[in-house]
Amino acid sequence: MLSRQPIEKQAWTEERRYFESDGRPLYGVTYRAERPSPTLVLFCNSFSENHCEGRAEAIAARIIAANGYSAFVYHPRAHGDSAGDSEDLTFEDLVDDAVNAATYARSRSGASQIVWVGIRFGAIVAAHAIRRIAGSTALALWEPALNGRDYLVKSMRHVIYSEMSHGERPSLTVDQMSERLKREGKISLLAFDLHRKFFDSAQDADLLDALEAWRSPTLIAQFQKHSRLSRPHNQLRETLVGRGVSVRALLHRGTDGTDPWWAPEEIARQTGDWLDELA
Repeated sequence: MLSRQPIEKQAWTEERRYFESDGRPLYGVTYRAERPSPTLVLFCNSFSENHCEGRAEAIAARIIAANGYSAFVYHPRAHGDSAGDSEDLTFEDLVDDAVNAATYARSRSGASQIVWVGIRFGAIVAAHAIRRIAGSTALALWEPALNGRDYLVKSMRHVIYSEMSHGERPSLTVDQMSERLKREGKISLLAFDLHRKFFDSAQDADLLDALEAWRSPTLIAQFQKHSRLSRPHNQLRETLVGRGVSVRALLHRGTDGTDPWWAPEEIARQTGDWLDELA
């Protein structure tokens, strides 16, 4: 059971510090509510090209902190302002970073309970980390990736879509990119290099497999312009409900045709309302 003080809006402070994960300094920001509840909201962000959505996390974290829940946002190794080399990165490293972030954030905030917000690929990371952190009471999945291989192959397709949008003929097919990755150990995608070491470590990571034992409240937020859940997200919802999980599904379509990720205020408020209902 989540618990929260009955406060509608309150002041909060922002604290930027580095914390350690496996001997590496990682960048983190604590949004500490003035009179926080025992619940900390931890944002587990996405991988590489989608890591830039940290802006949406920061906006959401501030809104959530103003409603009485301290929040924590961090950069995993080899991302943003954190140390690390993407050439050496593995999926297990990201899970370790999430676990260490939760441990650090809990010590800084004094929280006894953690609600995870997994964003895109970060949903898979959070689902693996959550099993190692006692006191994990709920899970929010924002536009969750369902499988590591599917997510990374989709990143390859984004290169093709980008070239075509500029009137260019695709330079490589997905199969050719995959072959180059195996042969050369690295391929350049949009704004990041994908290394074979990471691909091999992440391709079998699966969201539902990681949540096999999970029975706590879960929120699925879809960041798309559709008027209903996509088939994969609906299948995710139905599978979790079939396991006895209480699931709330939200559609975040943005406003006036804008990219939903550029206007996260409403989904942040809805996530906060969901937390209040759990309390």
